[in-house]
Amino acid sequence: MMSRTMTEAPLPKRIDAFKLVEVNQQLKGKIESNKLTRLVDSTRSLDDYVECEVEFGRDEERLRVLTGKCSAGVVMECQRCLGDVRFEISAEFRLGLVFNDDQAKALPKRLEPVELDEEGRLDLWDVIEDELLLNLPDFPMHPQDECQALKIEPQEDIAAEETERPNPFDVLAQLKQK
Repeated sequence: MMSRTMTEAPLPKRIDAFKLVEVNQQLKGKIESNKLTRLVDSTRSLDDYVECEVEFGRDEERLRVLTGKCSAGVVMECQRCLGDVRFEISAEFRLGLVFNDDQAKALPKRLEPVELDEEGRLDLWDVIEDELLLNLPDFPMHPQDECQALKIEPQEDIAAEETERPNPFDVLAQLKQK
């Protein structure tokens, strides 16, 4: 099967996935990250663009598939020190394109289903955003040697401080000795 050349441009939001599968289309492009509102809401900030490469085609079983990879730089809140921590997140995916739940249930376990609308269209940005959200760290933290929470100066030894203060019961001990 001949593969079409990969085009590079801003990645379209809604695509005719059914048609792109039939021509084995490859797309390479960017999405303005501020357009991915769920990802924006899950992070403190994002790089300006999400980089993506996707390919529509059929697998060895002749199933319609969408394969691809995407990446973005994100800043999240460190769960230890509450400061900013930067991550490069990426996702690789292989998805089965289906029209209904019955087709989704019939997919092999190696393929996650993505449902097309009745005309074979797909919101490509939603799919990519879902994949990136799944790859965000559950508990973002700086490496231990970089986290400000772990660099707190040790306080003076509290036990030593307590021994320096006079014990209020010393007076009673003196009375008992008399």
